[in-house]
Amino acid sequence: MDGRALDITAVQSIRAEAQEIHRQLTPIWRRRANRSRVLLLDTPLGNDVTLHDLIAESSVAEAIMDGTFETDNPRLISLLQALDSKDKAVVLAWTHRGVATWVDAAAVAGANHPQATGERVRRKIRRLVAEQDRRHAARTATKRCLADREERQA
Repeated sequence: MDGRALDITAVQSIRAEAQEIHRQLTPIWRRRANRSRVLLLDTPLGNDVTLHDLIAESSVAEAIMDGTFETDNPRLISLLQALDSKDKAVVLAWTHRGVATWVDAAAVAGANHPQATGERVRRKIRRLVAEQDRRHAARTATKRCLADREERQA
């Protein structure tokens, strides 16, 4: 080397540090966790209910558990309807401050086997969300196909 060029390890080190600083400077609401955006607590869920209300108010949690909770969000409605009361309890426990994992949520919800229950509910939620995404994509593709067909016929 002639003293003017950086070796590959120095370039990799600088690049890694720049990526870390960029990640640290990215606002929390623009970050992703588990391939999903982090939601702000004032995210509306319908009927003047925010995510903060859902987490903070036990009356909302009770309404979800007894089936009287109303929301305009069809994804949330179908997700909650697909869960039995024990799974809903784990999901609601997962939303509380201080509960960091699904295993912790299952323990808070009173599951006999928190490790297995937490993992089962986590997989179930992921599967239900993936199914919702798949159905939404299929509906969108069908609508697009029908619109294209009508456009060609016109």
